[in-house]
Amino acid sequence: MIENHNRCIKVSESGICTFCYSVDITKNGHTKTGKQQYFCKNCGLRFLDHYSYNAYRKETDFKIGQLIKEGLGIRSIARVLNISATTVLKRIQNISENIRIPVLLFGKTYELDEMRFFIKKKSNLMWLAYAIDKTTKKVVAFYIGRRNNRTLNAVIKTLLNAKTENIYTDKLRNYQYLIPEDIHITQRYGTNGIERKNLNIRTHLRRFGRKTICFSKSMRITQAVLKIYFWL
Repeated sequence: MIENHNRCIKVSESGICTFCYSVDITKNGHTKTGKQQYFCKNCGLRFLDHYSYNAYRKETDFKIGQLIKEGLGIRSIARVLNISATTVLKRIQNISENIRIPVLLFGKTYELDEMRFFIKKKSNLMWLAYAIDKTTKKVVAFYIGRRNNRTLNAVIKTLLNAKTENIYTDKLRNYQYLIPEDIHITQRYGTNGIERKNLNIRTHLRRFGRKTICFSKSMRITQAVLKIYFWL
């Protein structure tokens, strides 16, 4: 079978459409570089005999996910994979859209914290609020916004809807008003797990470092990168 996003096998050899796998195809001229074009009478799409651009390779999306987890930026990934930065941005968005947000189980205990970073310029401070399962240490929810109750509450409501048993936080005053007192815990060492996760994020994603020249240009890309980093 020919992978739709791979297209490494020549159509002239397989004789089938790379989209719908129909054999009802016909030649349809050539490109400026001399490659044969085909037209599928079944699905009505045009395609080339073969694609040589690296972005069409089957493993490209997988490699992009791996390189993001290793801390490479957009331009670094483009250089390593020998594809354009624009293609990397589009692929990151496509990958993140296909990632399923984890389903929270009832009666669990979570740790909640926030991290500061900036988008476009250092005066545009943003905050990443997120929660991890206290047992598995896996991220279960996150939200990006200003450091206010709205940003924190976006994550807290997700936890409360799952009928959480306890929520561990630091002593930030906002939490006292947003989390019910009977499940809110601020004891010493209670947030060790998420504090270590903060360190991991700053190490792997340089745009979240405390002192860094790396930064995000887009809120949308930042959210996509975090989905890939947390849940891919």
